[in-house]
Amino acid sequence: MLRAEAKRNTAAGRKLRHVLASGSLVDDKVVCAAVSSRLSRVSSAGGMILDGFPRTRQQAECLDGILAGRGLPGPLVLHLDVSRELLLSRLTSRRQCASCGTIFNLMSRPSSLGTHCEHDGGVLLQREDDTETVIRRRLTEFDLSCAPLVEFYGNADYHRIDGDRDTAAVSAELLAIVGPAETRAAA
Repeated sequence: MLRAEAKRNTAAGRKLRHVLASGSLVDDKVVCAAVSSRLSRVSSAGGMILDGFPRTRQQAECLDGILAGRGLPGPLVLHLDVSRELLLSRLTSRRQCASCGTIFNLMSRPSSLGTHCEHDGGVLLQREDDTETVIRRRLTEFDLSCAPLVEFYGNADYHRIDGDRDTAAVSAELLAIVGPAETRAAA
């Protein structure tokens, strides 16, 4: 949502471009407003996935308010715990097609056309926020905000998953958790 807004030629879009490129996290008020606006336009009948939100306790409180306002239960929280070394390696290997926006990864999902997109032949570029310096800054900020968030959700439907394992093991654990409520209760 934030990247889409950052692409717009508006004051908010320019501000977001600058914040995202620097590796800083977008402030809670802006993020909460964007999420609230987006969630008001979608049906929650089949559930919804919020990737990277909430990142702070204030955002978690905002989300709980949004959900309560829609008569929905609290969130199922999945915490993918990945070592800093592996995160840095994965994120600096990410490439995005300049034409269609498809994301590839030099380590785990390279394009069959090397430095070009296998869908439309566009050039694959490293985003400004996927450089080592920016990622390290973002991870430091994340660590500072994450501890209170983990504490906030500690008594909720919270699951910590070891993200350093191979993708099949992580996927299997995630699917066991997000299955139907009956399956989750038995797991």
